[in-house]
Amino acid sequence: MTRRQYTGRDIDAITGILSSKPTPADIWYGHSILTSSLFPGSKPDPGTDYFSKENGPSVYILEAGIDPRTGQRAFPYGKYPRLLMAWIAGQVRDAEAHAAHDRADDDGTLESDAKLRRITVPSMYQLSEELRLARGGRTTRRLGEQLRLLLSAHISIRRVVQLDSVTVRDTVSLPLATGVRYKDDNGDDGLSGAEFFLSRDVWERLARESAPCDLRAASFLLSGRSVLAYDVYVWVSGASASLSHPMTLPWDWLEERFGDGQCTRWFREQFRAALERVRVVYPGARWECGSRGLTLWPGEPSVPRLPAR
Repeated sequence: MTRRQYTGRDIDAITGILSSKPTPADIWYGHSILTSSLFPGSKPDPGTDYFSKENGPSVYILEAGIDPRTGQRAFPYGKYPRLLMAWIAGQVRDAEAHAAHDRADDDGTLESDAKLRRITVPSMYQLSEELRLARGGRTTRRLGEQLRLLLSAHISIRRVVQLDSVTVRDTVSLPLATGVRYKDDNGDDGLSGAEFFLSRDVWERLARESAPCDLRAASFLLSGRSVLAYDVYVWVSGASASLSHPMTLPWDWLEERFGDGQCTRWFREQFRAALERVRVVYPGARWECGSRGLTLWPGEPSVPRLPAR
């Protein structure tokens, strides 16, 4: 680590991550596709129909929805949908934990949130603070826009299975939200809030398939222009802690999962750089990157197991 690579603020952030365990509020949850690599890293070119990512025999497909405020069709992209989905996953995990342990509020609010799959955003200002973003102005407007695009998007999963001489093609439709209500406060985007109901499939995938990650590390990895290091971190956080033996992923697989349409040589250089950035905040992960691809070994989880928030 040199000063030419990292600013003083970066070094302070890295030191804090490595010298202290995350608090319960620092622990969020990531899904290797639904909270990261499924969403384009930069604004898509006009005319783009969809984005897709493979996960074993399944293909996740993201299609743009219509922004209810502008009436225009657009994709959520960049760091904001990643932060928003990780925040949503944390809300899902919290609601599930409280419902399972019968620790709901006296009025049953948390329990009904899990039962109804309801997520509430009191205001964009409050959401910005929870996401560790600058409060107000352009950031808050941008966050609100990306939240609308995210909740309007449509996700589907397609799977092809060969059964003897028969090919079976299954498609599961996953609208992110089954119902959304926005509350605008006289044009003040910061005071605007939202309430939405996640679809059952999205809720269950975030509740069962997400892995804990450190929000401090996520914020550091998303502080630059590229989201690649964050996507790799979320994937490694879930994969390395669940492995029982080394796993090798070829370059073609890595490029399909994490690439954004760039040339193969450029992707490999960027992926190696992203790995080194991840290693700085996640030294417990073990991997070796070579000519064949990436070999991942079982390693320490990115965050210790702590009680629910």
